[in-house]
Amino acid sequence: MIPIEVRSKSDCAESDVRQFAEHRLSFALDRLRNLRRIVISIEDVNGPKGGVDKRCRIIAEFGFAFVAIEDTQPTWQGAVARAIRRAARRAVRALQRANEMPSHKVHRTPLKTLSIQSEAS
Repeated sequence: MIPIEVRSKSDCAESDVRQFAEHRLSFALDRLRNLRRIVISIEDVNGPKGGVDKRCRIIAEFGFAFVAIEDTQPTWQGAVARAIRRAARRAVRALQRANEMPSHKVHRTPLKTLSIQSEAS
């Protein structure tokens, strides 16, 4: 079970957001086994005026990286879904970078062996 913290000041119920986020996270981040914690914050930017104003901010802590994503959509479900999708892509890229060996540590030519001859006196 992934520890999820949901923060919301809007009219959507936190239990609904948590259930929706857990469902989306199970598909998006299933291949990344070392997710330590995720914080989802939802806010209504314009209040009751309407428009594209539901902002979702996701902060995810992995064993190899720290990912922060923010997205704004007309509905909180759309904002959460898109932010999770973007966080998964960014986490995969960070994992790939962490697994790559730095080019300055790769030896392109074999090391020469030195033979030391002792002098007979």
